Amino acid sequence: MCLECDIARHYGECLCWPLLPGSTFALRIGTRERHKIQGTLCEDWLVVHCCWPFSICQVARELKMRTSHVYEIRAVPKDTL
Repeated sequence: MCLECDIARHYGECLCWPLLPGSTFALRIGTRERHKIQGTLCEDWLVVHCCWPFSICQVARELKMRTSHVYEIRAVPKDTL
């Protein structure tokens, strides 16, 4: 439940969002649509209703992969020190 609250906060929803019926389904569809992830509504429904914890973890993993920052590290030339 805490992870789902964190995902809802990431999308700008209130912390009570996970308490609403169908909220996990909506978060999953929203994530898939925003990040152009292949899938169908039927697949989303099956995953959410057959294995709710797996669904939340999967959405969290997708968000983590897509929002992580990549930093480039370069050596500073000696003459600039």
